[in-house]
Amino acid sequence: GDCVSQPKYIQVMDFLQEDIQGKPPQTPILSEREISQRLDISRMTVRKAIEQLCRQGVLYRDGNRGTFIAPHAERTPPMGEKPSQERQRVLFLDSVYESANVRSVQKAFHLEDHQRLFRMVRLVLDGDTPLRVEEIYTLPETAMDKGLNELESFFQLDQLRSSGQSRWDLHAALIPPKYSRLLEVRQGTPVICRREQIRSSDGSLFLYINTWLHPDNVRITSSTMPFAAPVHP
Repeated sequence: GDCVSQPKYIQVMDFLQEDIQGKPPQTPILSEREISQRLDISRMTVRKAIEQLCRQGVLYRDGNRGTFIAPHAERTPPMGEKPSQERQRVLFLDSVYESANVRSVQKAFHLEDHQRLFRMVRLVLDGDTPLRVEEIYTLPETAMDKGLNELESFFQLDQLRSSGQSRWDLHAALIPPKYSRLLEVRQGTPVICRREQIRSSDGSLFLYINTWLHPDNVRITSSTMPFAAPVHP
């Protein structure tokens, strides 16, 4: 199954999200030890998952007292129009080369087969509804030396689109198994994939982004369809 390709800490995050479902805010979560025993996963990985959920505002830490379910005032929108609450969940950062999928990205950056790319993969949700998975590629030197928080703000795509030049095209594709679970669609579901290149003002390629759009949940908005004209290969 596709569990294998799932980073361990994502499994812990999923487990915790399910575990706290329906419990009131301020309830303490299981201890790191309990979670690591129950899932047979290292405490370091458990800690990473908890930190990620704290960053997303799902949990909060209270000094030495432990970790608790965060109040979810912001999850109850006022009557009437439901505001879009897009939030991003960074799934992993790594560097890649020598894979069929990245060859076209390497070409776009004028790299040879053996040269690495930096990759960030993140899930974008509206509240709890998965909208899209973004695979963002850039040159390693562009992303080096930045912490996760810096990278998240560094990859503010809307800002980059408005300041740089964005070219994109859309094509139908089968969702990769590792993303079908994140978007909560069946494996092999046809989806729209958007391939996009954002260039700096000097015309050099800055980011290459593959975005897998959820077939039902994505409203066609300026953020799913950037302002620039599509590229026709």
